Amino acid sequence: MWSFKEAVPPEERDAVLEAIRGLRAKVPSLRSLEVGENRSPARAHGYTHVLVETFDDQAGLTAYSTHPEHLPVAARMRAAAAEVLAVDLEA
Repeated sequence: MWSFKEAVPPEERDAVLEAIRGLRAKVPSLRSLEVGENRSPARAHGYTHVLVETFDDQAGLTAYSTHPEHLPVAARMRAAAAEVLAVDLEA
């Protein structure tokens, strides 16, 4: 989950979301990806956007975290974000 900095214009917010969505076709270990605006802001402690990704295993997550297509997208999102909260769940 994250929230954008107030100074980030809507066009850049949309571009970040599209860049994240574009990773679906570029990173082989990424099995599924959903990203969008949080629809329950009253309970979200200020987080405005959510990203949920699925991998087969820890090796897939590790491959994603260092993938050359992922790195610039992650950097762009972090630069635009005011707050970020991330968790990894093994099912």
